[in-house]
Amino acid sequence: MKRLPITRFGWLSIGLYVSSFLFLMFQGGKTSLMLFVMLNGLAAYLLLGRFSGIGNVKGTRRLDDRHAGATLFAAGNRMRVKLDIEIPGFWPLPYVIVKERLARVNGSESQEYELSFVPDYKRKGTILYETAPLRRGRYRYQSTLCSTKDIFGLFEHKGSFDNPLEIKVAPRTIALREWRMMRRSKTGVSQQRVASLWARETTQIDGVREYIHGDRMSRVHWNATARTGQWKSKEFEREALPRFVIVLDALSASYRTADSFELAVSSAASLLDFALRKGMPVGFATVGESRRWFGVERHPVNRETIMEHLIDLEPEGSGSLGDAVFEALDRFEAGAHFVVISSGTDEPLARALEALSARRQSPSHVLVGERNPSADEQKRLHRWQQLFRTNGWELISLSRLEDLPNALEVGTA
Repeated sequence: MKRLPITRFGWLSIGLYVSSFLFLMFQGGKTSLMLFVMLNGLAAYLLLGRFSGIGNVKGTRRLDDRHAGATLFAAGNRMRVKLDIEIPGFWPLPYVIVKERLARVNGSESQEYELSFVPDYKRKGTILYETAPLRRGRYRYQSTLCSTKDIFGLFEHKGSFDNPLEIKVAPRTIALREWRMMRRSKTGVSQQRVASLWARETTQIDGVREYIHGDRMSRVHWNATARTGQWKSKEFEREALPRFVIVLDALSASYRTADSFELAVSSAASLLDFALRKGMPVGFATVGESRRWFGVERHPVNRETIMEHLIDLEPEGSGSLGDAVFEALDRFEAGAHFVVISSGTDEPLARALEALSARRQSPSHVLVGERNPSADEQKRLHRWQQLFRTNGWELISLSRLEDLPNALEVGTA
């Protein structure tokens, strides 16, 4: 138990008690006796409050049933949290104040909540509360602080308990329906050439091949099987798909505000989901203090692995995005379609995009900007648009994630 410090109020209480005792000793009578008994009862109540049991408080934290035990949420969502608290002991408690702190691991911000409940006759209570919208990142609950006061509000007693819970908040994404540039790639406008490893079958029959154990019955070519007496399967034509490489700029110098960087990460995650849903081969790269590469050397990417990386990604480091694009040219095969997501429009990046164009590749740039750009930013954007129009590249100017689906379908370059 913690020792209560003697404050100015404590000294005043001691003085009143001594005065009441002296009044009883020298004055006598019923009045002095009643006053002395009342002070003794009040003092006994306040002192016994130290044994309220809140110093040994216990509690468990769990997510609401609608979350079904999930620990991964999308950015912008809220959590409903339940706290079950039990206070050992027998001394009556009028109420309990509970303070919760949810800290972001990869950042300095945190969310604090102050709640209260009235314990039942078993000295238990349940609190249900909803958090504020969560940003992308990892969150961890700190120690839960509990406190109570006597019915007069004179003394406060405290306790705490630990019930660790880590929450992961993935980037916010938006559903994308179609992309104009992708339709052009499929019709051969971009002159994409990829290996058969990245080809998928169409519904057009191209011939007959030997039956392979595990082929579905729908693939069996019954006429050829009856004619030859051996199992034969249908061979379908294969449709070449371009490799879809997303290069995300995570350099701290590229973004003026945290919202701009979050928009870039959300755009990259949305494009990744779109490409995987379309069954395209995907490559992914982030350029920050260090460079991370996914899907190089024709290896398939794992969405969960990339999302785990994006959860912890923060803008940091210095360098040139253009140098990273040059490196991507060596890491990924010819014919890949590169999509650069950044707010940068510098000369090294322009040279890197020209190098992509020299390899008969039409690069795309998702340019993340502010909602209310300054005059200088508008001029910079105009020059960048002129460069893209001259070279026939695709430029998507973006200030809100909600504008991405329409921008991809219509095009802005």
